[in-house]
Amino acid sequence: MLATALVLVAALLHAAWNTLIKFSAERLLVVACMDSIAMLFVALMLGFVALPPMDIWPWILASAAFELLYRYLLIQAYRVGDLGLVYPLMRGLSPLVVLALTLIFAGEVLTTQQILGILLIPFGMLCLLWQGGGGERLPWSMLPVVVLIGLCIGCYTFIDGQAIRRWSHPLDYLVWVTLLSAWPFPLLALVRKRPAFMLFWRGQWRLGLSVGFCVLFSYALVLWAMQLGSIAEAAALREISVILVVLFGMRYLKEPFGRPRLLACGLVLVGMLVMKF
Repeated sequence: MLATALVLVAALLHAAWNTLIKFSAERLLVVACMDSIAMLFVALMLGFVALPPMDIWPWILASAAFELLYRYLLIQAYRVGDLGLVYPLMRGLSPLVVLALTLIFAGEVLTTQQILGILLIPFGMLCLLWQGGGGERLPWSMLPVVVLIGLCIGCYTFIDGQAIRRWSHPLDYLVWVTLLSAWPFPLLALVRKRPAFMLFWRGQWRLGLSVGFCVLFSYALVLWAMQLGSIAEAAALREISVILVVLFGMRYLKEPFGRPRLLACGLVLVGMLVMKF
């Protein structure tokens, strides 16, 4: 029950920071500001965390690489697609990736009910391909990008879960992954858009602080949940954020809420209930 509660809070925070990124016209600068705040947070914690064992470093490096690619592709996808379309599609694929990797490589045993619940969630996301889910249709040229984002999410989620099972220090693991993954975008912003980045930082530091906090805290909660329970189930439960993102997009970004998006939200909710009850 604790693992479920942790994942649901993480889902709320994850939905919040994605909405904030989509809301801004300068998404690269928001991500760079977010990562700068994250770097500051983890730098303050360095003196209180343990150095990872040598066998954990490959997992940390792999997770950081997938997270970097994920954030880069996310910026591209949000330039052309509705939040309520891009986010559910990319998040809907990740439980399938985690489920496949878990069954093949981790030997984790799941009940038929858990597998059915996990499969219902991405099936619901397919509804969004129908006429853009009731809003703008995602350009077909962006579909491979969204699929690749889902693969990245699934891969780093599986990697994180396996690393935490081997090294039961989720907070320490979070610090080291963040140190490796949070510096490239601030550096890129300084090189390519230095005046704009400095101006954005001075004027929008509260936004960066909010997004940075949501990212780190939601990540920490998911790592803790995966340590306590099933990796595949935690990955699937986190997709309750899809419902929140669709609602946030409708409320704050004035995106439409058609029947396909409503059906997708319903299937996500049913999948979650099937897994847990």
